[in-house]
Amino acid sequence: MQQASVEKFSDLIGGIYDCVIAPERWAGILDEICTEFGFATGALSVASLANMKAVVNAVSGSDLTQMSQNAIGYGPDIIELWGGAERIQQYPLGEPIVQSQAVRRDIVSSNRYYREWAMPKGLFDAVAVGLVRDRTMVGNAIFSQHESAGAIDDAQLSGLRLLAPHIRRAVTISNLFDMKTVEAETFSATVEALTVGVVLVDEESKIVHTNAAATAMLSAGDPILTQHGRIAVQSATTTTSLQSAIAQAAKDEAALGQKGIGIPILRGSGDPLVIHVLPLRRGHMRAGLIQRAAAALFVASASGPPQMSHVALNQLYDLTPAEIRIFELICEGHTRDAISGLLGVSVATVKSHLLHVFEKTGCRRQLDLVRLAKSLTFPV
Repeated sequence: MQQASVEKFSDLIGGIYDCVIAPERWAGILDEICTEFGFATGALSVASLANMKAVVNAVSGSDLTQMSQNAIGYGPDIIELWGGAERIQQYPLGEPIVQSQAVRRDIVSSNRYYREWAMPKGLFDAVAVGLVRDRTMVGNAIFSQHESAGAIDDAQLSGLRLLAPHIRRAVTISNLFDMKTVEAETFSATVEALTVGVVLVDEESKIVHTNAAATAMLSAGDPILTQHGRIAVQSATTTTSLQSAIAQAAKDEAALGQKGIGIPILRGSGDPLVIHVLPLRRGHMRAGLIQRAAAALFVASASGPPQMSHVALNQLYDLTPAEIRIFELICEGHTRDAISGLLGVSVATVKSHLLHVFEKTGCRRQLDLVRLAKSLTFPV
């Protein structure tokens, strides 16, 4: 990536995080992503499972506003285009899934939505990135490719792979604000009113400010506490992960990646919680929120039961989202052929990812992976 491109990429990530407190900016960010990577259209959709209402619904592209209105009638067809509901549930969050690789061409070409909407506009392929999929929300970003641009290439996928964790983090934290615009002058009052714990820290993890919920947690030493003025948790390993993510957020938010999304912790009662790290230094909107604060930490309820920690797999072994998903499926007893069918990738790709998993974890057999998974189950 050329220097100018690196700078542009960094600005793009800064804009993504500004969407946390100004969700109306998502459409503009999608425009920038499409321009940067050569996609024809982009759409970001996050829905609440409680009432099936859109939490975020942003589109980019000349015809997409009309398309988003028409898409309601195409719901089942769009799901079929990505392999059906069961397959979609299996795709790894944060990993770009290319439609033409995941679903047979005859299924795509006979699909009503594809024939009536995409094909007439010259949109012959698409790539989807799962952003959130839990008991409370489901969301994804989808980018389509015009036939004039040729096949979706590795550079486009690599770019989305780098952006995905930042979009995931921004969407998740923005949901804690109820997806409402937060003005700089009212930021403190808004944070104070949140029922989740919010801790503002500097680059050394020293506490700058806490809201009422976080103050109560710190007073009880459960689940967060202070050590020499620095934010910490009961687990030394998790504390190291948290403080590392904070330092990275302060130094270069573009390199933060998966670190700091849903760091798992436990209350003394055994209830699972997660900590999300939001960088504050860059960006026109975030930089003026709280002086001296490098990051905001959100201590929220986990959206599901205790499970194997993705954070541990990423932090300890540097596994990618695709490698983590294959790790999980192997541990659930799926064969390589079955995983190939579930994820819409070739058996060779599954073998390649699995080989990387073995190399990175030091495991030699699938049984060793199962044992490792048990050792990494909440908490880390």
